[in-house]
Amino acid sequence: MILWQTAKRWTYRGRNCEIQRTDVADATQYRGLVQVESGLSDGALAAGPVADLRRRSRPTRDEAGEYREWVYFGWSGDAVADLRDEVNDVAEYVADAEL
Repeated sequence: MILWQTAKRWTYRGRNCEIQRTDVADATQYRGLVQVESGLSDGALAAGPVADLRRRSRPTRDEAGEYREWVYFGWSGDAVADLRDEVNDVAEYVADAEL
């Protein structure tokens, strides 16, 4: 099992965003996440600005038993600043594409 840890958390245009990282063997992997407020259709998910955009439910940090939908994508690059820009692009896309 891969254990992801939050490396950076911020709000971009009112949307919660995160960068998570994990270390597997000698390699560090990253992924970007954006919280979805009202839902995202499968077509909008497939047409996202990054390849292989996926969704998952995660428990909220402050409210026990509450879950939120997030979209996320893997990142193969090493430049975390570039990943942050991609996450911000996804946040803008999600804001426009939400149901």
